[in-house]
Amino acid sequence: MKHLLCFLSVVFVFFCCAACGEKKDSDALVVGTNAEFPPFEMRGGANGNEIIGFDMDVAREIAAKNGKKLIIEDMKFDALIPALNSGKVDMVFAGMTVTPERAKNVDFSIPYYKVTQIVLLKQGDEAKIKNIDDLKGKKIAVALGTTGDSVASTLTPADKIIRFDSVFEAILELKNSKADLVLTDEALGEILHARNPDLVRIDLPFEDEYYAAAVKKGNQSLLDQINASLTSLKNTGEMEILLERYFSE
Repeated sequence: MKHLLCFLSVVFVFFCCAACGEKKDSDALVVGTNAEFPPFEMRGGANGNEIIGFDMDVAREIAAKNGKKLIIEDMKFDALIPALNSGKVDMVFAGMTVTPERAKNVDFSIPYYKVTQIVLLKQGDEAKIKNIDDLKGKKIAVALGTTGDSVASTLTPADKIIRFDSVFEAILELKNSKADLVLTDEALGEILHARNPDLVRIDLPFEDEYYAAAVKKGNQSLLDQINASLTSLKNTGEMEILLERYFSE
């Protein structure tokens, strides 16, 4: 009997703790990101290891407007949607482009940023690329799972696409002459170009893309909260202030 009472006590304590944990979780909003995409998400701040950036500021505003505390989970870009659908994170803010393929697995918020793809080359190679057709058959370095990865897949054979966990690794591949070019989103590409003066930026007529937050398919309640918060940020001018913080010349 003593053993039974002890067991029941342990079970009771366990479920009480679990209930407390659930209550604590209900006060938090967990965002998944990949902190290798400045100025949207990156490491920095006072200690150099805080996850900061435009997306993170927007996510914090959304959490605050809904009475939540923001918790940030950093992971590889291609792990974000699986983490969302497994319940590890509540939403994704990661400079994620809205695509029909991704929309099969997640629900997207209203867009909050417009961007396009750009090409980065080594100096001296710019004469080789005059239009999008010139990219066909080239060795293209990209970040795995990004829009650049998807676009590259339409331009060159699979064995000529070199995929990395981050665009920074793709840049090294280019500088080591193991790739012909890097394909990446414009905002990050501008930063990479500024940091690497030995590279050349080429603008081609790629289609416009739109970044949006992602939530688990069917999570309409959270999606409505995110959309309402994004609309409020835009209407009050708060979004413009955040944009100027990260994208002003």
